[in-house]
Amino acid sequence: MTETTVVEGESVALRPVERDDATLLQRSTTDPEIRVPLGAPAPQNHHQATEFIEQTVEESDNIAFVAEVDGEAIGFVMAEIRDYGRPELVYWLLPEYHGQGYGTDAVECLVDYLFRTVECHGLQAVTFAFNDASRGVLERLGFVKEGRLREAAFVDGSYEDVLRFGLLRSEWEESRSD
Repeated sequence: MTETTVVEGESVALRPVERDDATLLQRSTTDPEIRVPLGAPAPQNHHQATEFIEQTVEESDNIAFVAEVDGEAIGFVMAEIRDYGRPELVYWLLPEYHGQGYGTDAVECLVDYLFRTVECHGLQAVTFAFNDASRGVLERLGFVKEGRLREAAFVDGSYEDVLRFGLLRSEWEESRSD
């Protein structure tokens, strides 16, 4: 845990995104293992990554963190704050950290942080139907599949189904009392 850590999980710590994280953002969004499942439209250069941080993090109500393990930045977790009271989660880790439980830990930290600090009735997340890892993270944390948008997004040359998941505050509270 560092002095900038906001939330700490079992193995992952979350700290606020800074402009210096543009390099990590650029690296992650140009990697096809992240870009394709995330649905990012095209690789970003450093300038575009910096603009993304300025517009999406600094100039909005969105909440964004860098996930770290032992002080090493491994990815991003964020919530896009919506007018209708259901923030939407977005998250990704560098490929070398996949399959080790860090994603679930980081997203759980974000979910707990949001329900403790943001006035919202529930949270939502979307993932492509082919993204088993992301779907698994959401299901392990109690998110419920609320719908399927058939061939809703054109990704890497083909139309893909999008799954919508949700977690209500009452469900989160109940899971904490167990």
